[in-house]
Amino acid sequence: MAKISCNLDAFRHSDKPHQYAYKVLSELGFDSVEPEVMDGRCIYETYHYCPMVSMDEDPAEIRRTISGYGLDVSCVSAHTSLLETEYGVRYLRRAIKFAKHLGAPIVNTSEGPKPEGMSDEEAFALMKHNLNEVLKTAESYDMYLTMEPHGEYTTNAKGLKKILALTRSEKLAVNFDTGNVFLAGNDPVSTLRQVADRVKYVHVKDIGGALLGERGKVTGTPVGVAVGEGNVDIKGCVNVLRSAGYNGTYSIEAAEKDLAKSLSFLRKVV
Repeated sequence: MAKISCNLDAFRHSDKPHQYAYKVLSELGFDSVEPEVMDGRCIYETYHYCPMVSMDEDPAEIRRTISGYGLDVSCVSAHTSLLETEYGVRYLRRAIKFAKHLGAPIVNTSEGPKPEGMSDEEAFALMKHNLNEVLKTAESYDMYLTMEPHGEYTTNAKGLKKILALTRSEKLAVNFDTGNVFLAGNDPVSTLRQVADRVKYVHVKDIGGALLGERGKVTGTPVGVAVGEGNVDIKGCVNVLRSAGYNGTYSIEAAEKDLAKSLSFLRKVV
């Protein structure tokens, strides 16, 4: 049976530490958790007011805490910019090593915002260089780096496929986000069909309510409505993945109040 995880974006506004999230997810019956990591510390994390995990903490201790709640770590969320050489490369290399100690097989990221004045040709040349530098570390640690649809290049099949073609490394894959593709104005099912063979992880996000008015204007959002209550064809996406032989994790991205409904719906679908 497929494992179901949850990205800690669900707890972004809870004003509680990441340990609180593990407790809630365990009580709801989730299998795994997807922590979000930060480089260094901030006052909110220091005083336990946010669910971010600092990579200055001991990953062995965090892994024991998560395991104590009956969860494993499905992936580490490490969003940065592949168009920023110094910080983007260093941060992802550190995240890969940190994730390895947590027992996660995947680090998830995206392309980041394109700097003003940069051409598409320049952007892809820079991404190629930065990706290949980061993937050396991924290969050394036997980890996957997954690209999430979250920007102008990754929320459509053409852009995703072009990024995947920038390297020969088999450690570059896709974390398909159902909601971000829909928000960008594209069809998640048809987009997924074109990259399903490269998917190693899935963010399950449904879109409805006020967010519908943003469709075609934005390329991502932290969470959506309860999975199954929006306008994204979640069942259709799962069917495409099943046909492609996908047997990885489905990670829910919904508000904390919607997690129970989302989990119940997704259990039935997958």
